[in-house]
Amino acid sequence: MSLLANGFTWYSQADSRWKQNSLGKGTTSIGKSGCVLSCLSMLLNSEASNPRVTPDQLNTWLRRNGGYSGNLMRWEMPAKMFGEGLGFELESQINRTNDWDYLATELDKGNKVIVQVSGKRSHWVLVVKRDGPAHLASSYIVNDPGTSQYQNRTLAHWGGFKAARSYSGNWLDEDAFELTSNIFVDPVPEDEEFLYQLVNRSSPANVYVTLQNALEVPIHGYFLLGLFDKEDNFLEVVDYQYGYCDALSELDLIYEIEDITPVNEEGGDLRIIYSKYFSDMPSLHEALALPSPGLINYSEAITQ
Repeated sequence: MSLLANGFTWYSQADSRWKQNSLGKGTTSIGKSGCVLSCLSMLLNSEASNPRVTPDQLNTWLRRNGGYSGNLMRWEMPAKMFGEGLGFELESQINRTNDWDYLATELDKGNKVIVQVSGKRSHWVLVVKRDGPAHLASSYIVNDPGTSQYQNRTLAHWGGFKAARSYSGNWLDEDAFELTSNIFVDPVPEDEEFLYQLVNRSSPANVYVTLQNALEVPIHGYFLLGLFDKEDNFLEVVDYQYGYCDALSELDLIYEIEDITPVNEEGGDLRIIYSKYFSDMPSLHEALALPSPGLINYSEAITQ
């Protein structure tokens, strides 16, 4: 299960943290007209070279740095937030209706595309990937910032698009990471458990796992050890480690669990969650839960 919307950051322009903020130099608010801003924030936050960026942070920077003409976006400016040539970049743009060849080609390059959807209302969404024939609107999966809660949508919801802006980047999605080992759980030996029982303490354990960075740029951030239940619902963060992983390199992660009971007796599953910032309860739309390669009791494994 990915905690991210389609393995990619999702923001709502109607989020209470920023919906009342004035958009650009105009009189409208992010909540009313911040769809483009929210899509660009999704891109910034999902790019490996950039720190965490939310719509209110991007809006403030753009207002101070000539990013708007009134409340209209200057499309090339957000890419300059952390310096030219770093992070994501505007690659191309078109103003043609349903140019499926363009959209499919840009996605095949690894780019993400912001499109103005069909219809009378001027609304923009982020196309994160294609799943199906290139000429069908239903093949293009989008993150729509215009809803207060995330919804699974494709371009078929609007019947297509009428303009597009393509951006390149090193995207932090489910393809950026690979766990190259099982998650090894190393509890205290059975003959030492009574020591913890004597002082009424739970039995602890160490956890080891190796992660591969598949990107050609470094990745750094918080690698959280999350506990999930049998139904794959996230329960809590049990430990965390701030890590830096060079391009195309491996990172060894070591954690401590104060109580192994939920894993051993209650069927809990441990997963690695990546996030650019730390939270005891990671945002459901700003963190990536990596697929679990399986748990192994380390003490049993080394004796086999």
